[in-house]
Amino acid sequence: MLFRFVAVLAAALALTAPAAAQTRLNVAIGADVNVVEVHKSLLGPGFKATAPGVELNVVGTGTGEPASRAIYTKIKAQADTGRKPWDLDVALVSMAVASQMVKEGLLFRFVPQMRNAALVKGAEVKEAFGVNVDGYVVPMFHNQIAIAYHPSKVANPPKTFDELAAWVKANPNRFGYNGIKGGVSGVGFTIGWVYWKTGLYQQLTQGPVDKGKDGAIREAITSLRDFNKNAVITNGNAGTLDALNRGEIWMGVVWIDQLVAWKNEGRMDQAVTPTLPAPGLPIYPLYLVVPREAASRDLAARYIDYIATPEVQARAIVERFGWYPGVDADKVLPLISAKSRELLFKGVSAQDLARYSRQMPLKEYHDMITLAYEELVR
Repeated sequence: MLFRFVAVLAAALALTAPAAAQTRLNVAIGADVNVVEVHKSLLGPGFKATAPGVELNVVGTGTGEPASRAIYTKIKAQADTGRKPWDLDVALVSMAVASQMVKEGLLFRFVPQMRNAALVKGAEVKEAFGVNVDGYVVPMFHNQIAIAYHPSKVANPPKTFDELAAWVKANPNRFGYNGIKGGVSGVGFTIGWVYWKTGLYQQLTQGPVDKGKDGAIREAITSLRDFNKNAVITNGNAGTLDALNRGEIWMGVVWIDQLVAWKNEGRMDQAVTPTLPAPGLPIYPLYLVVPREAASRDLAARYIDYIATPEVQARAIVERFGWYPGVDADKVLPLISAKSRELLFKGVSAQDLARYSRQMPLKEYHDMITLAYEELVR
């Protein structure tokens, strides 16, 4: 699968050889088609209006972690062969891949030269997976995993994982999530469960890595196996939303942005509401980065700077797609409509996000958790 992504990426770049009269900015997107589309149809044209003579070549590499790995593999191969310049100028990658590229010296430290550098703030832009990423990454947006529920069926939505577990036990087959093979929301719920059961959030996200914690992780996953006996394993993120919409389940694990998007499109019962139980669920930022030997590093930094502008974040990131802002929310949210604010924060307040958004664990712990799930739950 990864080889196919890399081959597609190489072919797309080869088919768009540099134009003579324009500066071409090669942008690789390791995310779903809707994210690719926003660069092609909204962000790219908006940036070109400020930078005449620039042509954007936007290439998507697919979904999930393999899509970001494909971008890493291409950049790493060019670094290993000594080729300069590299043929990617901007990339959108996962937190895990960005931190690995910083650790291996594959990225350009561009944030300090941005006009909007002061808006790039938060713990996740300082350290990711135990790596100091300060100055190398700008989140395009923030996305939050949450528990969505039908108010007509769930009078008192769970405020904690303890309450969630009790509700699911009392209401078998009315809660759904997609396990660890059907999308990141299922992985995120599994990781949130481990944080809750082990109480090891700080160590699992900041280290040091201690393989002796495997026993506690496996004990937590064993309890999740028992929990699953009363849960429905859905067919992916969309499958969870579909089951909720049809009333087959009354609660489920979803991405808030996907829930908002479906409501905006009229595909979802408007009453379905998200909640974020303590001690929390992971957030999953995607980082905009500039490869160290990009042919147009300064122009790449300008493009990311444009995306970080509060007006652009409000119009394209929040209003159009229902994502949380990637940069300082205090500067962006006053610019959005009352309707968008209601959709985004109904059920999950800004205070909930501040208290209960959790980072993904270090890669070594992430692998230990998913391996334990595969061995114990399946």
